[in-house]
Amino acid sequence: MKKYRISISTIIIAQLMAGLSGTHGLHAQENTSRRVIAYTDFVDKIKEALPQIRKNRIAVKRAENAALAGKGIFDTNIEASASWNKTWKYSYNPFSRTGYETDYAGSWGLTKKFFSTGTTISGGISYQQYQSDIDYGSIAIPDTYHYPAYYVGFSQSLLKNSFGVVDRFALKDAEMKKEIEILRAAHNDDSALNYYRKLYFDWIESGFRIELLKKTIIDAAALRNRVIRKFQLGLAENDEVQNATAAEIQYRLAFEEETSSMKSLMEEIGLFIDTITLSPEEKELENILKQCDDYSFAETPFESTRLSSIYHLTKENYRYAEKVAGNKLLPQLDISGTITRKAQDTAFPDAAKHINDTDYYVGISASFPLENSAAESEKKNASLAVEEINHEYAIALNDYTKNIASLRNNAKAVRKMIALSENRVKALESKYRTEEKKYLQARLDLTFLITTAQTLTAEKMNLLRLKKMLIYHFIDHQDLTRKK
Repeated sequence: MKKYRISISTIIIAQLMAGLSGTHGLHAQENTSRRVIAYTDFVDKIKEALPQIRKNRIAVKRAENAALAGKGIFDTNIEASASWNKTWKYSYNPFSRTGYETDYAGSWGLTKKFFSTGTTISGGISYQQYQSDIDYGSIAIPDTYHYPAYYVGFSQSLLKNSFGVVDRFALKDAEMKKEIEILRAAHNDDSALNYYRKLYFDWIESGFRIELLKKTIIDAAALRNRVIRKFQLGLAENDEVQNATAAEIQYRLAFEEETSSMKSLMEEIGLFIDTITLSPEEKELENILKQCDDYSFAETPFESTRLSSIYHLTKENYRYAEKVAGNKLLPQLDISGTITRKAQDTAFPDAAKHINDTDYYVGISASFPLENSAAESEKKNASLAVEEINHEYAIALNDYTKNIASLRNNAKAVRKMIALSENRVKALESKYRTEEKKYLQARLDLTFLITTAQTLTAEKMNLLRLKKMLIYHFIDHQDLTRKK
């Protein structure tokens, strides 16, 4: 009966070892055929491919396009017109008959509004020809006249749109929003990238965990084989064989779970990185841990961070909108003027050569809505926006202070835990070696050896987790304190 149990155990063990050898061989083959990708190259590839970042770039381009559109009001405009008018004239003079009067008119000019003052300057030329076939009897009146002219004019707003303050709003507001959007896009880019920065080190850590479990399974299988040989010699009981087998199976279960997690991780990374031909540079883990050792996790003033700049620029934008909205409550008061040089003659060449007559025009206009509800509402909304951003800034400052303190304290604690964990691993390794000798000398029960091996493996896994936590804190702290 005892020989039957041994043969069954041997079969199970052989199958388990074959499975591990196949898995290990496949992993080794994959590693030899893969090229490593450095951390910075990994981040650059993610940055190029990540849809969130592409979306953020579109938002910036839209803001730039809005700023370009805001300049439209200050573009130079060409104005041209042409008309023909033929009118039947009735005569109340008994010495003349009714007839047609015909007008031909045309003009061409330029209009330009200046950004700094809001002044509109215009200038151009015009021409009018008048023809009449009315018979005035014995009075000789020419039937054709030519009226060439050129002019220069201006208009200036004084109150509501004082020196173009309202006209400039669309452009300046769009430019301020563009600057805000550029900072916000950079902030959102880094927030999206931080997840993948951490994922890179998850990739490395998962590989280390798998390799650790493989080695542990091999060691557990070797221990189990020794127990079986002792069992065959009558030096061990069946429960020891089963304990050794159960311990190995426990490691195998952890191995399968970790392999499944690695597969899911690689599928996620594989959306942007070719994980079939590329693998992470394992040295990057120690490189960034060295940076973490020298990193102070100090509290950078919130005012110097990029997030604070976004709030400050947004607040400036709202205050500017509030100021312009206040101007819109004032009456519309405009002053304008025109100087026109002109001439009149029955022959066009003579009229064109003697443009000596001058017309002068100066005017002022005013308007003011009695209720002005729209402007009142706009100013109120702008004031509320300023008040709201002040509260949002205070909330962000409190969150920043709390998160920085938390990261600093957690990083300090994790550093201590890493040191303790490393010492514990050394102690457990020494303990395992001692217990292994005692077991082989039949001075110690197998259960103690298996328990120590399990504790050692768990602590090594925990050490990997703690190192990854410190890296997470490092990445998060850099993100929070990133400057403009």
